[in-house]
Amino acid sequence: MRAAPLLSLAFALGITSCGDLSITITTDTGLVGIVVRGPVQPVCQPQVPCDAPFGASFTVQQGSRVITTFRSDAQGHFQVHLPAGTYLIVPGPDAPIISPSGQAKQVVVGSEGLTQVQLEFDTGIR
Repeated sequence: MRAAPLLSLAFALGITSCGDLSITITTDTGLVGIVVRGPVQPVCQPQVPCDAPFGASFTVQQGSRVITTFRSDAQGHFQVHLPAGTYLIVPGPDAPIISPSGQAKQVVVGSEGLTQVQLEFDTGIR
């Protein structure tokens, strides 16, 4: 008799003895934006863009915990759903920038909707 409420709770949470025990959290908050790298040439000219968007993988961390990963497209656009909070965005080794793992960016996800960001990274070109 006592097992019935626990079994009902397990089914309500989507937990079964055969499946994955992780629970997926959905949220309407997160980040939306673009990643750019620059400079993209050794000599920058006035009125000529000296940075460019890029596609790469990224890791989202809180402290030493990896929360999720995402990828920007070739135009640098990305969207990732995250609960409100402060995170570190770490470029993956495929990012066309100097020392990707050393260029982590701190971001704050607001409590409502998607927070817009532009993340700028250094190519090392001088």
